[in-house]
Amino acid sequence: MNDRPFWERKKFRISIFEIMEGARHALPLLLLYLLFGHAAINAQTPHFSIFDNLERPSKPGEGMVVIHQSDAIKRLVGTRIDSENLNVVNGKTYIITRGYRIQVYSGNNQRTSKDEAASFQAKIKGRFPGLESETKFDAPFWKLHVGNFLTFEEASIMRRELQKVFPQQKNEIYIIEDDIRLSLD
Repeated sequence: MNDRPFWERKKFRISIFEIMEGARHALPLLLLYLLFGHAAINAQTPHFSIFDNLERPSKPGEGMVVIHQSDAIKRLVGTRIDSENLNVVNGKTYIITRGYRIQVYSGNNQRTSKDEAASFQAKIKGRFPGLESETKFDAPFWKLHVGNFLTFEEASIMRRELQKVFPQQKNEIYIIEDDIRLSLD
């Protein structure tokens, strides 16, 4: 028996030139695979939902989640359905839910309150351009509400910012519970 490793044996010796010659023929095939084969494999990959991820075998020492439910529920996950809580404005989809807004202005002087609310709204848009604002007439008051906050804490943070920027309105700025619009896009 031969004591030399197999790569040193004469019948297994291949020169670098022979390797390069083989690679020259394999390169076009590799490029074709990279261009078309990878896309075909990805197209056949099934879409996994959160249920599939939860039911996947876990690591040793961890528990396993088993979900018993109708296949109709699995098909609905990740799909949008029409609802009375959905609203489409200028091509953007919003969901309407309960949350918090900040009331910044409220006035009942029929001659000046509408203009004051609009003026205050312009000041807020100039200072906080991403903050949504809405002027409402809730007889006999003109009100200015800003923001769409899911939690009271988020609204509290913005309320403090508004009070710093507009100290003359400090006592009129407070948090209210209201229907809010959250973007789904």
